[in-house]
Amino acid sequence: AATMRPSAVPRNPFKSVPWDVGLGREVGTVFWAMFFLEGAFGAYMGVWPLWIERLGAPVTVVGLVLGSSGLLRLVALGPSAALAERLGARRLILAARVSAGVGLLSAALASHWSHLLIMVALSAFGELAFPLVQSHVAARAHGSPVRSFSLVFTVGPSVALGISPLVAGGLIAAWGLRAAFVFAAVLTALSVACFARLREVAPRGTAATDGGASYRTAVANGVVRRLLILQAVAIFSLALGTSLAPNFLAEVRGFSPAAIAQMGAGAAVGSAAFGLIISRVGRLQRAPFISAALAVAAVGVAFLIFLTTAAPVLLAVAWVGRGGLFATWALFSAALGAAAPARIRSRAFALSEMGAGTAFSLAPIVAGPLYAIRPAAPMAVAAVLSAILVPTLLLAQVAARKAPVAPDESDLAAAAALPAPSGDSALAGDLAGH
Repeated sequence: AATMRPSAVPRNPFKSVPWDVGLGREVGTVFWAMFFLEGAFGAYMGVWPLWIERLGAPVTVVGLVLGSSGLLRLVALGPSAALAERLGARRLILAARVSAGVGLLSAALASHWSHLLIMVALSAFGELAFPLVQSHVAARAHGSPVRSFSLVFTVGPSVALGISPLVAGGLIAAWGLRAAFVFAAVLTALSVACFARLREVAPRGTAATDGGASYRTAVANGVVRRLLILQAVAIFSLALGTSLAPNFLAEVRGFSPAAIAQMGAGAAVGSAAFGLIISRVGRLQRAPFISAALAVAAVGVAFLIFLTTAAPVLLAVAWVGRGGLFATWALFSAALGAAAPARIRSRAFALSEMGAGTAFSLAPIVAGPLYAIRPAAPMAVAAVLSAILVPTLLLAQVAARKAPVAPDESDLAAAAALPAPSGDSALAGDLAGH
């Protein structure tokens, strides 16, 4: 028998991929932590409104419960940087995510919609981890922060968001809606185990947080301010149409909760596609407002499909487009990580989470009364807002290119303490100045 030549021996395509995905130990560990964290979110995200309604809440109350975490997020995120300076960022991240896991278990055991307020409160505290994790990745990123953010906060989580709804759908079909929250709690525990492997979260050459900087200092930076405003407006506009989409599909289109949970995997495909494209195309990295406009346009098209057809194939396309919501959020965070000076970075990320998170939470509060008037109303209004937002983002990119302003001396001093970037200097130049 002829022997197989060495060149003909099949090779494992995954053997050359390191466990840290080429991001280094610290950022690679965050990659897997975010993978499980977002997998937990995907496990219950598609059926969360249905579970609130199943426990006896009218549709207007569903919107209030979905959005009630907004004010609680402000309470939790506001002191995040200061608490990290006192208690240690790693310890605070672990406490926050353990609380979120306990909240998920409480939702699985709830027998009335009012019991879900426990999960709302604990999940809001769990959000405190995000600006600290984002600041850690921005400081430890190898090469371009935009690439690291795209992989850690878009691509990895999107893969998890594609898998977990499929698993959750099977669990729901077998054991009911409660199973989704138990599964989410298990995935949260895995993310906590990954976060526990981090060394003390402290950026290279800087303190664990911003050391003496304030939120006023962060807002005074024109680059940061413009990003924060546009991010909040974009997230509100898109979340307005997506927050009650599961209810629309169940009550108007007639899909089962298990089918809706599984269709949620399409959103992960969309956000992963956006993340991969952005991480590979330097031109899009240097034009974040154009990238955001493309993502917003994809979600707007998804709204139109939801409103006009019940064809499964087209709805699958719509769910892929819906993934532009998460891509938009991550894209603004990536741009913020590249543009914000080290001395205000964690405050900038905290403001980002507060602004975008509040917008995300207020959207279902507005969507509830609109849905009560007509189920299609939230998505119709969101489609109009998306159509307005796309040219606004394009104009913002034009303005950013026409009016670059050099950073002040304190910004240069902060930048000097960071590792040499590969492509983010061009990105910072394309963003609007002070």
